[in-house]
Amino acid sequence: MNVIFSANTTWYLYNFRINTIKKFLSLGFHVHIVAPDDKYTWLLQKIGCKCHNLFIRSNSLDPFSDAVTIFNLAVLYAKIKPSYIYNFTPKLNIYGAISARIVKKTKVINNIAGLGTGFVQNSIKQSLLKIMYRISQKRVNTIFFQNDEDMELFLSEHIVSEKQCERIPGSGVDLSRFTVSEDSTLKSEDLKFLLVARLIEHKGIELYASAANIVKKKWPKVHFDLLGPFVKNNPAGISETKVANWDADGIIKYLGESDDVHNVIKGYDCIVLPSFYREGVPKSLLEAAASGKIIITTDNVGCRETVIHGISGYLCEPRSLSSLVDAIMMVVNLSDEQRNEMKKRARIHAEEKFDESIVINKYIETIDV
Repeated sequence: MNVIFSANTTWYLYNFRINTIKKFLSLGFHVHIVAPDDKYTWLLQKIGCKCHNLFIRSNSLDPFSDAVTIFNLAVLYAKIKPSYIYNFTPKLNIYGAISARIVKKTKVINNIAGLGTGFVQNSIKQSLLKIMYRISQKRVNTIFFQNDEDMELFLSEHIVSEKQCERIPGSGVDLSRFTVSEDSTLKSEDLKFLLVARLIEHKGIELYASAANIVKKKWPKVHFDLLGPFVKNNPAGISETKVANWDADGIIKYLGESDDVHNVIKGYDCIVLPSFYREGVPKSLLEAAASGKIIITTDNVGCRETVIHGISGYLCEPRSLSSLVDAIMMVVNLSDEQRNEMKKRARIHAEEKFDESIVINKYIETIDV
């Protein structure tokens, strides 16, 4: 039996959905990956997946290129004849659902992992996206939402029906891979903060740099580091020059990008994500919680679920530099015992709410017995 997993990058499927894919392979399914080829393609081929290169422009609303994507998807679906199509990332949720109409008796399952910049503010783009979602989601069998706000929005806008909706705790986190370490520090003057994200404005990268600059004037030995890829061809992308200047000025140390995040974050005390993006549930924060790290993030869609304010970390106001600085200073001013307790509670929160097995089981439940 053929199943398709599709996304706008193979990187996403490998890093966020690998255990779900492995589960389907173990159940005897023929797993087809539909996504643009990248350096992760061979890793999925290595475990037994059949990969199909997809032309897609994720950050463009060019009608011609989008029409090509829809046509190519339809051709692939007709060739593969999948029993199930699992779509991830916005364009695949929309265009994958439209193209799937060519294949009879195929179940389509979409995952709304946040709504991104298109839903940050009222705009023509937002109106267009709502229309596209409304048209495309009518025949989707199941739609997984990672937070209540996105699900309520889709219901109130009559984009989906209640019978289509399922709530999941983000993409979950592998609790056996992300474990509590003893590598972090305790002394206030040597604390280590880290932001893990794609380098785009809406993730709060510039706010983080500004906050680091303010805090280091009082606590010069406190470390502020940054991990994640630059995003090209995106107007909200943070430039390499800007990051290099922060590094040169001793404000932030840029670590580049890594496929070994679980080992990188071991040496940090607190993971920061001052996002004002419409997140699903940020994977970096789930991994941080599972690793027993204090979390600072915004009281924003998708982010607030990852932390119990004052217990496992702190929430700050979106786009507020003073609120972010206050949250960082609260962590710095905690006693060793208070920080240790907060780290323990972060791990417990991950175990109780975000175990990846919960998400994988939800996907398995979509299979007709």
